[in-house]
Amino acid sequence: MRLRACVLAVIAWAVLSMQPALAQSAASAQRFLQTVYSAYTFNGDPPGIEAAGSHAIASPSLLHLIRKDQRALKGEAGYLDMDPICRCQDFDVKTTGIEVTVAKRQKAKAVVSFTNFRKPNRVELDLVWVRGKWLIDDIRGSDDRRSLRDALQAEIADLVR
Repeated sequence: MRLRACVLAVIAWAVLSMQPALAQSAASAQRFLQTVYSAYTFNGDPPGIEAAGSHAIASPSLLHLIRKDQRALKGEAGYLDMDPICRCQDFDVKTTGIEVTVAKRQKAKAVVSFTNFRKPNRVELDLVWVRGKWLIDDIRGSDDRRSLRDALQAEIADLVR
């Protein structure tokens, strides 16, 4: 009887420990990005890259960098004058494709193709798994060789000189 209870406990532990690995799939990352981009409709209300708390879509380290940039700007418009998710200020986004590759257990790379007011666009995103959900850790647009992190770090460096 005791052996049976131990075996059941080991099986339960194995099943429960597999859940995070299953949740960190390419499909879950794709669902996260579909949810993010579906809010970018005409007159939509997307959370924005700087959203915090339960509405956060950016990783804690990216949010920290965004806050540091905002403090350095002292209320002025900077690189984030445009929305890095859609590479735009105004939006009517129609997602045409989302490709995700899980690189490591807690990291993924994604390419999102979309049109904004019928103009084709594409962004590459680095995602990280934090506290049970995918979050954006960096973004690269096809119209800028720098990533969001690179652009913010360069802007901060220029401002503190």
